Amino acid sequence: MKYCAAVVVLLALAVLGQSAFAEQVSYRDYKVYSIRVDTVEKHNVLKRWQDVRGVDFWDRAGYRVMIHPSLQEAFERFLNLNTFSYERIIEDVEATIEAERKYDQEYRRRKAASGRATVDFEHFWTNAEVNAYLDELAQTYPNLVRVATIGTTHEGRPIKSITISTNSGVAGSKPVVFIDGGIHAREWAGVMSVLYLIHELVEHSSSYADMLNKDWVIIPVANPDGYEFSHTDNRMWRKNRFPATILCTGIDLNRNWDYLWVFTSNACSDSYAGTTAFSELETQALDRVLKQYGSNIAVYLAVHTYGDMILYPYGHSWPFVPVANQAAHIALGEQARDAITAVGGPRYVVGNSAEILYTANGCSDDYVAGVIGARYAYTLELTGGGRNGFDLPATEIMAVATQTFQLYRTMANNA
Repeated sequence: MKYCAAVVVLLALAVLGQSAFAEQVSYRDYKVYSIRVDTVEKHNVLKRWQDVRGVDFWDRAGYRVMIHPSLQEAFERFLNLNTFSYERIIEDVEATIEAERKYDQEYRRRKAASGRATVDFEHFWTNAEVNAYLDELAQTYPNLVRVATIGTTHEGRPIKSITISTNSGVAGSKPVVFIDGGIHAREWAGVMSVLYLIHELVEHSSSYADMLNKDWVIIPVANPDGYEFSHTDNRMWRKNRFPATILCTGIDLNRNWDYLWVFTSNACSDSYAGTTAFSELETQALDRVLKQYGSNIAVYLAVHTYGDMILYPYGHSWPFVPVANQAAHIALGEQARDAITAVGGPRYVVGNSAEILYTANGCSDDYVAGVIGARYAYTLELTGGGRNGFDLPATEIMAVATQTFQLYRTMANNA
C-alpha cells in the first residue's frame, strides 16, 4: 500500500486530541434488541416506536433496535404483548463504544510511535484522513484520478468526490459507476468499504482492467459534518448537522431526495426529512453531480450499514411499485450476492426495499432510478457489528472490505 505522508501528522494530532472523546454522549445501559419481524403487519406495529425519543432503529427494518434504559420495561412488554420473538444482543451499548474507542486510541498511539504512515484498513478513518488520502491520490496518479469539492456543508466542510478513469477524466465515453457512502453519519464501515474500493482501483489499477472499462464517480463521505460529529461527540449520530429547530439538529439526508418526498413533522426524529425536498446542501451537491452524468450512469450504489441486503427500488409505497427492469435488478443483485458468498462472506438478501423492509420516501435510490434514469440503482446494507456494536470491530474491516469489493466488481462488470 502506498505511503501517505500526511497520515503521520494526522495520527499524531489525533492522539493529542483524544481528550475530546471524554465529552461524548454516553449510551450507558442502553440495550439493543434483535427482533424477528416476519410480516408486514408486524413491521407496521413495530414502526410505531420509530420516532419515540430514546428509541433508535439500527436498521430500517427494525430488526435491531436500541432502547433507552427508562423505556426497556415498556418495550419488552410491548414485544411480548404483540408476540414478537426477540433477544437482547447488547446489554450495554456504551461498553461497545468504549471498546471501539480504546482500540482506536491504542492503534493511533502505536502508529504514531512507529513513524510509518502506510495507508491501512485497521481503523476507522476520520474526515481529515479521508480527505488527505484523496488529495494524495490525485497528486500521485494524475492520469487516473481527479478529486473535486462538489459542495460545502452547513459547518463549512468540503464534500469531496473522486473520479477514476483511464481516459484522464470522465468524458462520457464510458458508462459510469456512481457510489456514495456515509450519508448516514454513524455508518463507518460503509465508508471504509468504499475507501478500500478506491484504494484497489487506484493503487492496484493494473489488476483491475475489467473494472476500469467503466468510469467511477465516488463520494466516500456524503455527510462530512455528521461523520465528524459521530467521531467526536455522539457515536450514534445519523443525520447531518443543520439546525432543524431551536431544540433539534439534523436532517436525514436519505429522506431528503425529490422523488415522492413526504414531509415529516417530528424534527427531532432520526428520520426527519427536512422542510422541503433537497433542502440540504449535501443532497443538493450530490444531485448536481448525478445530473452531470445522467443516464450515462450504468449503476448507482448507495452504501449503508447494516443488514447484509441488496435492495432495489422503489421503496416509497406498499404494495411496492417495482422498477421497470425489476428482473434485471434481481439477476444482478443475485450475481453480486453469490460473489460475496464465494469468498466467504455472508449470504445477502436480494429484494425490493419496501418488501424486505418497509416503505420510506425521499430515498436516493428511488430518485436515481425515477429521475436520473440510471440503468441500475441499489441501496446496499453491508455487514454490521451484531453483538459487538453498531459497526463491526475495526479488526474486521479488512475482511468485510475485501468481501464487498467482490460485490462492487460484479456489479460494475455486469451492469
